[in-house]
Amino acid sequence: MKPQAAPQTPPAPPIDAAPALLQEVRRLIAARLGVGTFGLEPMLDELGQTLARLMPGPGDARLSPEEQEKARASFAGMVDTLEDVLEALHRSGRAGRVLGWGER
Repeated sequence: MKPQAAPQTPPAPPIDAAPALLQEVRRLIAARLGVGTFGLEPMLDELGQTLARLMPGPGDARLSPEEQEKARASFAGMVDTLEDVLEALHRSGRAGRVLGWGER
């Protein structure tokens, strides 16, 4: 018998896809929460700003390695917080306390 290969994880999306992924996250949250997204907008805006600082466009100033490290840590913390908030909303929705979330 041949040994089975370990399941492969899908490749990470290219870095230039990150802004599009953030837009997709915004779209999915808006589709689920509707009006409830207004409370998440500041966090999503901050995620977008940090992402823009981490991935400047042509001609924009790049962050120093130290600033990049701080921005990455900040971004990771915001994503963790967003995940916690969305999980709480999902649980509330399943309990019937938040409309438009947790139906699945």
